[in-house]
Amino acid sequence: MQRMRHKKREDEIHEFETSDAQPAESPAAGGSVQVIWGAMVETLDLGEFTVSEAFRMLRAPFNIAPAVNVLVNGTPVDGEHRLNRGDVLEFARPAGEKGAG
Repeated sequence: MQRMRHKKREDEIHEFETSDAQPAESPAAGGSVQVIWGAMVETLDLGEFTVSEAFRMLRAPFNIAPAVNVLVNGTPVDGEHRLNRGDVLEFARPAGEKGAG
């Protein structure tokens, strides 16, 4: 499991270390989680994954920036937070930042 590095700006921004490695094992019947990144909204079976695991799996296909604010159900969380069925996982650009990440 890789750790997140924290940077301080106006808000706390999470910068995830990434690799091509997938989580060791997929959870069985985790449950649907709504994922939001900019205008993209998808419902995926990510229940029981940690935020870090979900980020590693979604970063390339969703083209998610390396430094993002991470919210679950509107509340900031760290990478060890475990997702549950029905959660809303949102990756958001820090306030005041534009452009491709």
